[in-house]
Amino acid sequence: MSIVGYDGLPILKEILSTPGNEFCADCRTPLVHSECSWASVTLGCFMCITCASVHRNLGVQISRMKSVQLDKWTEDECLNLKNYGNIKVANIYAANKPEIYRHPHKDSPGILVDHWIRAKYYWKEFHAETTQIPVYLKGVKSGKLLKKGKQRGCWLERHFLLERLTNTIEYFDKPSTSGQKMLGQIELNSCYVLIADPSSVQEKPNCLHILYHHGHKLRSVFLSGPVREIVEWYYAIRAFQTQIGYSRNCVDTKCESHLEKTAAEGRGAWRRRWCILVADQILYYKNTMDPFPKGVVKLSKHDQIEKLHRLPKNLKSGPDYVFTLTTKKRDDSTQDILLGNGKRGVVPQVD
Repeated sequence: MSIVGYDGLPILKEILSTPGNEFCADCRTPLVHSECSWASVTLGCFMCITCASVHRNLGVQISRMKSVQLDKWTEDECLNLKNYGNIKVANIYAANKPEIYRHPHKDSPGILVDHWIRAKYYWKEFHAETTQIPVYLKGVKSGKLLKKGKQRGCWLERHFLLERLTNTIEYFDKPSTSGQKMLGQIELNSCYVLIADPSSVQEKPNCLHILYHHGHKLRSVFLSGPVREIVEWYYAIRAFQTQIGYSRNCVDTKCESHLEKTAAEGRGAWRRRWCILVADQILYYKNTMDPFPKGVVKLSKHDQIEKLHRLPKNLKSGPDYVFTLTTKKRDDSTQDILLGNGKRGVVPQVD
């Protein structure tokens, strides 16, 4: 059990370059040219620094972490990595991953990455030898969550019930006892479900964002709870929507940020809006957690998006980085909308 130390770095790099090991075992981030790769001595797989931080929280009895570049390694530890590796570990710990469960990537919401790693190695939900059906695949789910109120904005405890037979999520003022009052109902076949951006819900970091049709508008509902509970609700809804062909409505990646908005004609001031790109539309809000958007910009494959290196001559001031979006209005006429902010990379993609 001799210490390999820094002399073992070439050995580790050779193992790291073998097929399957060149990407993070959990989020698939490329590792070959990374200057900060990590490996689980216990499990025998390589990963990025972000996923390694989650592994450290599992406890050394589950996953003991070491830096490939900085830590000292024994010959036995190197041999264990060589004998296992990312592909073999995935065939053990992710063998029974449900089809509806998304394999997160480096840009996925943090709570989805956290749940994925814990489900694989700590709870062993997808282990090759597991026979237990995950709770989110059973067709019925109930539980207690905090819901942000529409009027006063305070967080109130509500009791939720997802029932595939009724295609709805219903929520009540108290548990299933006498005197229970139903406060609302969400149709599952016409709603969007997102993991809320932490920057938009700083008061409650683990938050589910449900958008559903309320009359002619899209109503936002924000639900908060423990990470495991929130993600299980996300996948319970996704399992239902996949079954009926609406899996695209359950989203784990999207474009959302504060943008400045104005008309390209130069009429009106720049307004700061919280913008969310969902499916084929941009929703923009005055505040990040408003129940209803200020407006909606419908998108299509015929829309044009153009980056501008400078503001149009008719606008004297505005954000540093701007793009113009040309889209059709209801009467088939076109309209130009300018969106931008002080950062690069704000241009959405129209599929």
